[in-house]
Amino acid sequence: MKISTKILSTGAFSAIMALGMTGVATVARAQAPKLSIQSEEHAHPRIVKAIHEMREALKELREAPHDFGGNKAAAIADTEKAIHSLKKALYYRLKMDDAAIDRAQ
Repeated sequence: MKISTKILSTGAFSAIMALGMTGVATVARAQAPKLSIQSEEHAHPRIVKAIHEMREALKELREAPHDFGGNKAAAIADTEKAIHSLKKALYYRLKMDDAAIDRAQ
């Protein structure tokens, strides 16, 4: 009788643990925040600010009447690439393709 009681209690314990783990997974899934462009921007305000500042610098570069000693074209290309890289990092959890990243913000 002790063996059957032990088997029964082990089985009951396993069933309770399985139900408990399922409940934890369900609660975790239910509480997971919805990811969006806005939530990612809210979570990383300094990256958003850096993108804004780089866009302002890019605008200034493009509107400048001189070529900065022959460096203007490279600076524009590098700044555009840096902005794209920051946005790609910012929105990586959204699994956006490059075209969608470029349209964001």
